[in-house]
Amino acid sequence: MDHIVFGAAGGIAAIWLIVHVFVGGREIARPFVAATELAPVVKHTQYLCWHFTTVAIACMAAFFGIASMTGLAAYAVAATALALGFCVVGIGLVAVLGEAHTRLPQGWLFLPVAGLGLAGLAI
Repeated sequence: MDHIVFGAAGGIAAIWLIVHVFVGGREIARPFVAATELAPVVKHTQYLCWHFTTVAIACMAAFFGIASMTGLAAYAVAATALALGFCVVGIGLVAVLGEAHTRLPQGWLFLPVAGLGLAGLAI
C-alpha cells in the first residue's frame, strides 16, 4: 500500500466534493428544486439523491485520507470501490442515455481517483 497515492486519490476526491457542492449546488440542485413543472416527490427525491452523492464523495475522500494516514487497507478498498462505481455508472449510463460525455463528464472525473486507488492497493 502506498500512503502518498491514497493521499493523492483523497485529495482529488476532495476537489470533486467541493465542485459537487458549490458548482453542482448552484447549477444543478437549486434549479431542479425550483422547477415548477415537476411533482414535489420527483424534485425532492432528486434533491435527496444529490445529498446522498455528497455524502458518498465525502466518504470517498475521507476513506482515502484515513488509508493514507493509517495504512488500513479496508478504507482504501471501500474508497476505491466507490470511485469505480462512480466511473462505471457515470460513464456507462451517460452512454446508454445517448448523452455526450462532454456535457456530463462526472464519471470520467473519478477515473484518476479509481486508478490511484487501484495502484495504491497493488503496491
